[in-house]
Amino acid sequence: MSLPPVTLVPRAPRQAAASPQDAHWATSNKFLNGPFTPWTEESEAYDLEVVGELPPDLAGALFRISSNPRFEPRNPDRYHWWEGDGMVCGVYLRDGRAAYRTRWVATDSMKFEVEQGEAVYSGFVNGGTSGRLTDGAPRSKNVANTNVGIFDDHLLVYYEGGLPHSLHPETLETQGIHDFRGGVDVLCTAHYKTDPDTGDLLFFAATGPTITWYRADVKTGRIIDSYSFDIGVPVLMHDFAVTKDHAVFFVTPALFRLDLVSRGLPGVVWDEKALSRGVQIVLMNRTTHKVSWHEVGGLWANTHFYNAYEHEGVLVVDGHRIERLGNPASRLESPVGSHEWFPPALPYRWRIDLATGRATQEMTSGIAGEFPKINDAYTGRRHRYGYFATTRGLTADVMSDGLARHDYLQDVTTVVDGPADLTSPSEPVFVARENSRSEDDGYLLSLWWNRATGLSELLVHDASELRRTPLARVRLPSRVPFGFHGSWADQATLDAAVQAQSTAD
Repeated sequence: MSLPPVTLVPRAPRQAAASPQDAHWATSNKFLNGPFTPWTEESEAYDLEVVGELPPDLAGALFRISSNPRFEPRNPDRYHWWEGDGMVCGVYLRDGRAAYRTRWVATDSMKFEVEQGEAVYSGFVNGGTSGRLTDGAPRSKNVANTNVGIFDDHLLVYYEGGLPHSLHPETLETQGIHDFRGGVDVLCTAHYKTDPDTGDLLFFAATGPTITWYRADVKTGRIIDSYSFDIGVPVLMHDFAVTKDHAVFFVTPALFRLDLVSRGLPGVVWDEKALSRGVQIVLMNRTTHKVSWHEVGGLWANTHFYNAYEHEGVLVVDGHRIERLGNPASRLESPVGSHEWFPPALPYRWRIDLATGRATQEMTSGIAGEFPKINDAYTGRRHRYGYFATTRGLTADVMSDGLARHDYLQDVTTVVDGPADLTSPSEPVFVARENSRSEDDGYLLSLWWNRATGLSELLVHDASELRRTPLARVRLPSRVPFGFHGSWADQATLDAAVQAQSTAD
């Protein structure tokens, strides 16, 4: 079977470093240099160069979102990685061949900035100055840069400051706002989960101190369950976890203060005084909506979760923990640099005794890292393996520096570096082998930055036996600026979504 005709375009020549597509602005801000350096053009190519061999059963598309500012930020030295414009990358694999496409997510706020020919909106992380907003312009910016995946035959791009945007799963053309057929009105999290039993989408919205839980039906795309509750403080709640019976939320001193953003001050604030009893874990029963609070203590923040599950009366949560996250509340008028409040995170495990309510925590690995992932078929179920990108050394030109696999049964972490000049791997995505027989029987897909060329490569590793030399390297014709999250769509899911879009047209 050949790749869909629309992706058949000539192979583009590989560019050398410092190509015309690079954006070079006069700043030493790490988030605008190295693997973060913006790429100014949309790209596409077919029959990409492959070093090694793509597994024949690896058929579908890897979708990733990059944080890629289209215009020079108004305050480059205050710019934060979270504020870049969303550009979607699709790597389409079939029959051992690869095709590639990138497209901007054409939000209304991006369209307005394109009309003006410059950045207009201020930064929301470290603060900054805003340009003039004309009548009819969006009041705030939806950067659409955090996560991407197929649901309800749409390729959805998520950003928790607004509603998702729908893109065509093959052409990547932006089709507009997606509100789950009228079920979500303001915003929703970028971190959705897929229920492995039903295929339903599980997610939430955090608006100030209010958390709203959502469940969207996989067959209709409509919201079939929602529930709101108050956590008392406007926590910067980026991720959550689910078990078969519960949704799991962490209340930490990392806050998002929209009121400060409107004044040009940092909106991501570290406020230890906001929590008189330290960090707490909030459980919501997915059936009854009963909410319970469990004190962990201490002042720290979670970043991302691997998974959660219940076993013998104990709810277990695995994720990463960071010692601080956000500008200190005492320094809002003279904010500290992002790199000072964004230290490396470490893997942790939290346990909640469901009978007594007691919560405990322990570090599971001393290897710093981020972007934890599992085999998603084990969402809400007891897992053995976790994968993540390591952040062992915060050097000037890298973000992450290797891939890791943690075996929770053996309590062993395996780490591999990239081959040759490859570094700064993205979040790894697990793809099960055809007719897989075990939890780790599959592949890890990740994007890496090549220092020598300034471009990106897709690496395919064996998830069950992580080695430095991957099974395959797919050389991409452009750089995918270092971003956040992504997902895999198998060929059946991709083909069904493309066909549904064609029928709708």
